[in-house]
Order: sequence, then C-alpha cells, then structure tokens
Amino acid sequence: MRPIYPINEEQCRPYYGQPVFIILKDGTELVGTLSRLDKGKLYFNETAASLQTNASASAKSRRSGASRSSLRKARSQTKKFDKATTTAASEALPVPYPNSELFGGPFELDIDNVGALIVPD
Repeated sequence: MRPIYPINEEQCRPYYGQPVFIILKDGTELVGTLSRLDKGKLYFNETAASLQTNASASAKSRRSGASRSSLRKARSQTKKFDKATTTAASEALPVPYPNSELFGGPFELDIDNVGALIVPD
C-alpha cells in the first residue's frame, strides 16, 4: 500500500478512478473510489454521469446576475443535453469509474479531516 502525500491535486490526479483507503483524523476508516479533489474537498464514488452533472451545475452557479427563473430554464434545457454529453464524458474517464458504486454512493470529505489517503500497490 502506498500513501498519497501531501494530499493535493497534483498528488491525487494519477489515482482518480482508483480505490483508496481513507483514515480520518478521528480514526474512522473508509474505502472509496477517488473521483477528484476540488476546492479543498475530496470526492469519492462519483460516476461519469454525476461528474457531468456537477460540472454543469458549477458552471451555472458561476454566472453572475442570473435570475431564478432563467436558472430554472437553463437547468431544464441542460437536462436535455446532459444525456448526449454523458457518453462523451464517460469515454474520457479512467476505466474504474463505472464500478464506483462498489463502495456505496458518492460522498465528499474536507481535506482537513483526512489523516491518510492510501492506494493499494
């Protein structure tokens, strides 16, 4: 087993889509598929479809001055396009992503709560 240290995007990126063993600072042990690290949070067990949905949602939230009704309209229009782009997104992701559900549903952890992040050899 090999620890990922320091826990930052550069060190984590090669292990996206791979199973990891997580030890929290409070001693809790978890297992999951490392999906990504973004804004101080580690994301686990995301599928290609959920990654695509998260990317489109964060792009919408970055828009400034958009009203609620225009955001609702954009969401409903985006749903139509998500189905077409999901196939392209899944082709670009590493092979282990489709099996992310082996470790349960998606979850996220603050980097500050993670004591160790370990990948199998």
